[in-house]
Amino acid sequence: MSLLRGSATLILALAVGFTGSSCTPEHETISLQNPRVRALIANEDKTVAYFDISNSGTTAVTLVGAESPQARAIEFHTNVQQGNMVRMRRLEHLTIPPGTTVHLRSGGTHLMLFGVEHLPELTRIEFITAEGKRLVGQFKRIPVGARVGAQG
Repeated sequence: MSLLRGSATLILALAVGFTGSSCTPEHETISLQNPRVRALIANEDKTVAYFDISNSGTTAVTLVGAESPQARAIEFHTNVQQGNMVRMRRLEHLTIPPGTTVHLRSGGTHLMLFGVEHLPELTRIEFITAEGKRLVGQFKRIPVGARVGAQG
């Protein structure tokens, strides 16, 4: 599968073995914008990743998992208000409807990376779709105090 770069956008083809430089019309396309992962806090082995994910295809794409050589486990999470407390809740999947962009941001839906010992400047994260296809993205490490914006 080929990783196509354009300005700050990573284009990922939803086709097993896709090696071309552009998607053919029969392939659905997912694009990640501004993928970033927070640097580790001292003495912690978990961190968070944010990005925008767009589906320019004609059918919904459902992500059911994610993997990285840098993490023991990766989960989709969201924040929910329970009374006057905000709690994180694990999501079993993340669906990107056709023709839309889903924003993964601080204070909203995001990725949690667990069992992390070291984060290089770029962290490879591989997403798994409900159909078993794999999508690869490169996430840029950002400092712990970096502003990443509210849920958009």
